[in-house]
Amino acid sequence: MKITHFLILSTTLSISMTSCSNPSTKQNDVHSEMNHDSMSSNVMDTSSSHGSGTSGAMNKMMSDMHQIQMTGNVDVDFAMMMKAHHQGAVDMAKEELRSGTADQVKSMAGKIVDAQEKEIDELNNFIESHKRPQKDYDPMNKEVGFGKVMNRNMTMMMDMPKAEDGSTDQQFARMMLPHHRSAVFMAEGFVQSGKDPKLLAMSKKMIADQKAEIKELQDWLSSIGPNPNR
Repeated sequence: MKITHFLILSTTLSISMTSCSNPSTKQNDVHSEMNHDSMSSNVMDTSSSHGSGTSGAMNKMMSDMHQIQMTGNVDVDFAMMMKAHHQGAVDMAKEELRSGTADQVKSMAGKIVDAQEKEIDELNNFIESHKRPQKDYDPMNKEVGFGKVMNRNMTMMMDMPKAEDGSTDQQFARMMLPHHRSAVFMAEGFVQSGKDPKLLAMSKKMIADQKAEIKELQDWLSSIGPNPNR
């Protein structure tokens, strides 16, 4: 019996010492990625299915962005986050093209796919060519600079309403509005802090394009009235 107690105690101490032996490793892991603790409970089903339709595409985008490891370089971190953000828009737009019935909304969805898939390629090329970027901001500091922009952007997306009522066209329009607003917010924040000329030019184009699309979506929703079954 004494031997058994000794073995259990030894094993317990060994495990405890192992878990505490390298606290700096754990700290580095935490500081290597953006801290989204505040949004963890709001990301739906990140470990399995994200659901279907427009909401499923949005959930997948949130999960993908949540898992991105920040480098501490404004240009690279913007490119990675906007790439995932764009992919969410493309996935939602493709769902609209598959299931929507309103010609105007499907036309908008087609334009979103064409424009944002091209920008995804450009963003991916930038990321691939900047594998070891130099740090120029602290992603853990959410009070100032680009860290504040990124934290606010994640909060905006967490607060997006669930557009589950109405037709596929209405769901797409209602979810794409806050999605576009968050993209505009992130791009405007990047314009204040970014350095790469091509990314800055792309961001300014994104802002103009998506503001125009926001107005078009708003106008379409106003034109159909409040009837959720239309």
